[in-house]
Amino acid sequence: MEAELEKFVEAGKLITKAAEQLQKLQPGTFCLHKSWGFGRVREWNLLLNQIVIDFASKKSHPMQAQYAAENLTPLVPQHFLVRKATDIGTIKKLAGENPVAVVQSILESLDGKASAQQIGEWLIGDILTEAEWKRWWESTRKALKASGAFSIPAKKTDLIQIRSEGVSHADELLAAFSKARQPKQQIAALEQIIRSHEQFKESQKQLQPMVVVIENAAARNQKMHPELAFELILARDDLLARIPSLQSTHIGLTLSKLILEEEKRLVSILPNLQRPKRNEFCKRCRPHLARVGQSAPCG
Repeated sequence: MEAELEKFVEAGKLITKAAEQLQKLQPGTFCLHKSWGFGRVREWNLLLNQIVIDFASKKSHPMQAQYAAENLTPLVPQHFLVRKATDIGTIKKLAGENPVAVVQSILESLDGKASAQQIGEWLIGDILTEAEWKRWWESTRKALKASGAFSIPAKKTDLIQIRSEGVSHADELLAAFSKARQPKQQIAALEQIIRSHEQFKESQKQLQPMVVVIENAAARNQKMHPELAFELILARDDLLARIPSLQSTHIGLTLSKLILEEEKRLVSILPNLQRPKRNEFCKRCRPHLARVGQSAPCG
């Protein structure tokens, strides 16, 4: 511990814990304050019981030593904000050449997780313009997903996380489907799997059992909730089209047969389908609706 700090502790002006924290806040080091944000320690003036911080909105801001010790978080040189402050050129270059590494650095500086908004706040202005950010994030999000090293939530407001070692994106998607108990949850989980179908390196082993679950759920729901049966079969067919090695194991459970069996109820079923599925389904059901004198209620 610095001799000056030891004297303050001995004089009762600082407690030992505060002095140890101040030791990490030497002039030239960087820190965070919950209200004023990122800053750099400008100087110590322990004779006045102060340290001076340069914040973005508060230059040369004096703080009492004890308060500073309790409210400032020291940042290591590897922290993304420190790297940006000391070598912004390298960060700009990295954002163009290896955006995944930029996001990883930000996440590591935020305890492994952050929302897209938080990531944007650390990049927009000095690294990317608002317009550049939107384009950059769209492509970077796809790269993060493809890497398998990150957990990418469906909702934009949820947190992106560095994935735990040994857990692949495919495993995470399968776990989400396995936990889904209701057909709507299964459909949502299945759609995520379809979007990331290239992540499944052993698709036959990983996904064929899921096809059985989907088909059983569709058959089970046809009578009471036919709209769910249609959505499950539409999603199954989409999956089978993307991964030819998978196959249906439920003889006769086809979309065409389902339409024929439910022909009289199509007019009431269609409005209950999710819009993307409804539009897709309408292409297949128009001839059957015409046969019973109805038009497809598509939108």
